Amino acid sequence: MIKPPFPDSGQIHVFYTRADRISDPCLLKQYRACLSPAEIQKADRYLKQSDRHLSLVSRALVRYLIFELSGKHPQSLCFSTNEYGKPFLVELPDIHFNLSHSHGVAACALCRSAAVGVDVEDVGRHTDLSIASRFFSSSEAELVSKASGPGKTELFFDIWTLKEAYIKAVGKGLSIPLDSFSFNVGGPVIQISFSDTGQADPLWQFSQWRPEPGKIVAAAVRSASPIVFKHFWCVPFVGIDPNPGIR
Repeated sequence: MIKPPFPDSGQIHVFYTRADRISDPCLLKQYRACLSPAEIQKADRYLKQSDRHLSLVSRALVRYLIFELSGKHPQSLCFSTNEYGKPFLVELPDIHFNLSHSHGVAACALCRSAAVGVDVEDVGRHTDLSIASRFFSSSEAELVSKASGPGKTELFFDIWTLKEAYIKAVGKGLSIPLDSFSFNVGGPVIQISFSDTGQADPLWQFSQWRPEPGKIVAAAVRSASPIVFKHFWCVPFVGIDPNPGIR
């Protein structure tokens, strides 16, 4: 394991954690010790042990990464949320981060220059793909409806993760209708366009990453300068595994 590198200006670093593979009691005790009382209470409220575990690990991941970046003790970090519930650092407003977790895995994106959004999904989870007709734009829903075989599910989650990453970067949650913007995922560059103007916004930049079979991570940022996305596997308070493999 090595310590995590951190983004220079013009970079976003995305860290991926297999929470369901972290079981060391000493490490889990360290995670719990660095969380705030409110975070511990929130994690403990989950009915399933797997959900409590995922909440614990994912929140420890955020504190670990920001500790490594800022040098501030993990437990001393103070978080607040905007009116839509997006968290931010009270004393470190220049460090932008976003967290996502799903089905035993977590992803955290860090950026120094602009608000960032991230989403991680388990492609293998049971999903009624017909919901695309309710939540996607008409052009996106048509693409999904015309796809077949495994490619249909892959296309659905390509679009879904990008939509989630976008609204999380904007920081207004589901107050932004998911059908009010569309993604072009067929070309070499992912593009977003908006139904009210019919125009694309070239300042929005996106990345998609498949860290292992069945998992997909999307990240989003709006920046006038080119952004380099870098991806890493990470175990909080241990470091980065440069060659994690599929265990």
